[in-house]
Amino acid sequence: MKYFILAILATVGLSANIYYAKVEPLQKYSIKSAVSGKVLTSVDKLEGRVSNGQIIIHLDDVLNKEDLKNSVNKLKILNEMIKITKKNFENAKKIASIRLSNYNKIKNLKTKSRVEKDNELINSVNAQNQSLSLKSNLENLKSQLNDQKYKIATLKDQIAKKSIRVTKGYLVYKLYLQKGDFAGVGTPLVDAYDISSAKLTIFVSKEDYALAKNGVIYIDGKKTNYKVNKLWKSADTQNISSYKAEIVIPAPKVFSKLVKIEFKSK
Repeated sequence: MKYFILAILATVGLSANIYYAKVEPLQKYSIKSAVSGKVLTSVDKLEGRVSNGQIIIHLDDVLNKEDLKNSVNKLKILNEMIKITKKNFENAKKIASIRLSNYNKIKNLKTKSRVEKDNELINSVNAQNQSLSLKSNLENLKSQLNDQKYKIATLKDQIAKKSIRVTKGYLVYKLYLQKGDFAGVGTPLVDAYDISSAKLTIFVSKEDYALAKNGVIYIDGKKTNYKVNKLWKSADTQNISSYKAEIVIPAPKVFSKLVKIEFKSK
């Protein structure tokens, strides 16, 4: 009888408490609007279906596209202006160099009058000023070019953010807006689930912590090869003295099923 009781106790020590968890999608995503605009399209028929990567919500981007078109044209004009100004600047530098050389040749000649020398000096200074002015114009055009490139990049980003897609293979769970609604920055647009895999979330006791980390996982009484993918080291703030754990499993045909989880020694 004594040995029988010891055997029972030993068997009890091999397994942990029983836990229950709902089979949930691997990840849940909430897409919020990064820009503002009126909803032109909302494909509400995709709710509850798996996305193939198409646009499901489209915000008004007509003015953005028109602005982008004009900005691209202005960018071309700026590039041409820079090219021309650069050539003028190079020519002006050559003229300034010649003017300075001419002045240096006569500035110490006694055969040249003071007026002649002053006129040549003025010509040299004017040529240098013209060169500096063109250089300033060139730098200003380059600055405008950089600003225009930034504006184009911003417009492209805004346009892209007005076409909301859900990653191919993800479940479109909920659409928040319909055609004609207005979205502001931060407005919820879509909830989507990654259903490529599933996860089980439980809160294990302190006594079961080591077993959850190194033991064998049984689901609904069946031994599995699954492992605890995440095991928090600090106790949960709501489930006192319990430690959050996540187990990733293959995607089931139907989610939200409740399963029984046990940890046993190897």
